[in-house]
Amino acid sequence: MLLWSGRRGGRPGGRIVLACDRPRAGVTAKKPASVFVICVVITGLIALAPMSTDIAIPALPAIGEALDATPGQVGLIVSLFALGVGLMQLVYGPLSDRFGRRPVLMGALVLYIISTIGIVMAPTIDMLIVLRLFQAAGACAGTVLGRAIVRDMFDRDAAGRVLGYTMTAMTLVPGIGPIVGGELLVAFGWRSVFGLILGVGLLIAVSAWWLLPETLDEKQRQPAKLSVILSHFGVMLRNRVFVGFTLAVCCSFIGLFGYIAGASYTFVEVMDVPANMVGWLILLAVIGYLIGGFTGSRCQRALGLERIVVIGLVINVIGGAAMALCMVTDEHTVWAVAAPAAFVFAGCGATLPQATAGAMGPFPHVAGTASSLVGVLQMLTGAATAALIGYAYDGSHGPMVLAMSTGPLLGLFLFLSLVGVRRWT
Repeated sequence: MLLWSGRRGGRPGGRIVLACDRPRAGVTAKKPASVFVICVVITGLIALAPMSTDIAIPALPAIGEALDATPGQVGLIVSLFALGVGLMQLVYGPLSDRFGRRPVLMGALVLYIISTIGIVMAPTIDMLIVLRLFQAAGACAGTVLGRAIVRDMFDRDAAGRVLGYTMTAMTLVPGIGPIVGGELLVAFGWRSVFGLILGVGLLIAVSAWWLLPETLDEKQRQPAKLSVILSHFGVMLRNRVFVGFTLAVCCSFIGLFGYIAGASYTFVEVMDVPANMVGWLILLAVIGYLIGGFTGSRCQRALGLERIVVIGLVINVIGGAAMALCMVTDEHTVWAVAAPAAFVFAGCGATLPQATAGAMGPFPHVAGTASSLVGVLQMLTGAATAALIGYAYDGSHGPMVLAMSTGPLLGLFLFLSLVGVRRWT
């Protein structure tokens, strides 16, 4: 529970004093870390799950060849990891609301490290797939609890700004991860890629153990009974503000995940782009996300959280509409896809962190549970989008464009209907 926070020039700064850090008689209190340092650690925690996949993407064909696996088996390395991340979020949020953020987080990070060690040494594809599920179970705690810790420390609007900065910094991972993974693969083989993931995971775990305080006061902890958890979920799903912000997250994510799922097929098979150039084209979209996320966080204090969400969704819609217009006018060039995609990602950068903070806003007493419910709905939406685009692929980029143009438009309509009309003034 946050008791006091210092600010410098409108930015989080100074020192924080948490309930668990209050000095007791005869005991010298440990000097707490600065807000900036804690936010850096939280950025690493939130980035842990995407890093575990993005760096490994270039190594997938080599894994299949080395372990004599079929393409379908290799695909499970990614799809089951995403499924594990999505479903386990429902577990960590309520557990952290009951036992505190720190013990649940550290237990999950230990699971992540042990499973990653096993992956580095895995002799068969079946063992690697099973260990990836355990790795996902450990990694997703960073996403859920990182957001919950931010909500514990800051009020709703400040949490939106902090999440904006942390999630913006996190997007460097999908931008540079495949490039780094590809270089390691060429130089040292596929096991070295997971060796790097292990090293980064160890660094994040040690930093979290040493620097992160407990942010949930014992008086605010909630029972971990299934009936209580389901009751909390029911209350959240009946709350118009929570539902509106969560739908904004999910619909914006349709545009983002639609591009991730369809870009490689579009560029390589439809437009004959060399495979080694796809990562650089995706990097352009990531730069758009960085710009959108940073700008949204900087402007949120002046414009308000709801306005930033709406502006982000409008930018999403403009990017998707531009891509659709290029397709229907037979403008089938690389830049007719890559440039509008950068706009879509910029809109996502502005929308996702602010809408996530807005969804958790009405439930500060169960921020972990709220974070987990938002996260699992977001991941399930992304997984469904990827599956539908793959199923509907017809040799063109039509399914991808359809997802990127209609998802954000639906999100804008639903958000204005549920939240924006009432809160815009």
